[in-house]
Amino acid sequence: MINKISTKTYLNTFSGNNFYVIEIDGKPLEDIIMENRPDIKKGIVPTLLNWLGSNEERKVVWDRAIPKIGEKSIFPILMCSEDIDLWCTLIMVEVETDGKYVYWNKFGLEDSDAEKPEDIGKSVEWFSGIKNLIFEKNEYLNLLSEFRIRLDGNLDYSPKEKETVKEYKNL
Repeated sequence: MINKISTKTYLNTFSGNNFYVIEIDGKPLEDIIMENRPDIKKGIVPTLLNWLGSNEERKVVWDRAIPKIGEKSIFPILMCSEDIDLWCTLIMVEVETDGKYVYWNKFGLEDSDAEKPEDIGKSVEWFSGIKNLIFEKNEYLNLLSEFRIRLDGNLDYSPKEKETVKEYKNL
């Protein structure tokens, strides 16, 4: 079954601000995670939001959002909305792609003692109850573009990320 991935505006109860969530088949990704891991505190938000204050953390997120064809990446997808960084509660997803689809193979909780953003995801406590998700590649790439454009109006976060956007169009 091919899943649908989209964004929707929600109100963040911690900040009182609107933000965008990732929805899978019309259901917030946070709810899907919490159904399977009720021990995780409510209030996890997409790392794709333009809320990360660290360029190094932002680079890790966007570099891992979609790997090259035939490769896998461990993508930090949801973070704690209280701390807004990669050092608190961090949900990871293993991502791979081919010419037509993007696969989210498994989800987990970041569990390493990483000292640098690039070390995030070296140890992950993988969940057992969440099924694999499959998205049409163009729909997934459109979601990534929506987060970039809707939140700050451009595609330029850093020179490397600008190159990554060009790669998205060529994947």
